[in-house]
Amino acid sequence: MNPDLEKLLDLQHKDLTLLEVDQRLDAALGEEQDLDEAGRRAEAAVGVAQRGVAELIRRRIEVEGRVETYRKLQEGRRKRVEVSRPGKETIQLMAELDLSRQVLAREESDWFRAQEAVQAQEARVAEAEAQVEALKAEQVEPRAALAARRAELEAERAVALAARDRSAEGVPKPLRSRYERLRGSRAAVAVVALAGDACGACYTAVPMNRRAQMRVSGVVDGCEACGVMLYFVDRA
Repeated sequence: MNPDLEKLLDLQHKDLTLLEVDQRLDAALGEEQDLDEAGRRAEAAVGVAQRGVAELIRRRIEVEGRVETYRKLQEGRRKRVEVSRPGKETIQLMAELDLSRQVLAREESDWFRAQEAVQAQEARVAEAEAQVEALKAEQVEPRAALAARRAELEAERAVALAARDRSAEGVPKPLRSRYERLRGSRAAVAVVALAGDACGACYTAVPMNRRAQMRVSGVVDGCEACGVMLYFVDRA
């Protein structure tokens, strides 16, 4: 086998090793992101519940304002009844007082319902906050394991990258440049052995004269169909 081809194949092997490490590292990072996302969702639920409390408190305050207004009106009418003389005006004031009392009762009932709604929503906030804390506790061990695995993979990647760089230095620059361009634009495997009389990647037939040239000289040729770098390998 051509020495340059051997070096190129070694570089491709190192790249595939590095790719495999990167895929495992990406998987670990993805697991960390899943944990982060679960935490964000739990925190978001707390925020929604807290905004619900704020909105219900705002409504309760509005009801409180109306209750206070009707209480003052009722007190004013009561005083007017006390100082009024029996007659048509007193009857009218009594009717207004009775109506005011009914309205006030409804508003007070609304206030109690608003207060109950606030308390129920505050309980939801407490529950959501408890879920956040429980989730954090639940994630302690998985996060520690992921951090350890990530550190191991990053160290493994550093070793694989250094080995890859050393291998790349031994490949002639024109051949390496061609290989790098292919790897950047297509699948990870850019250097493929002939499969009989065809390309080992797409199985397009390769003319006999080109196959013979690759066999005799050990040169790397390109597939006219898919573009991979082809080489001959004696399978005897």
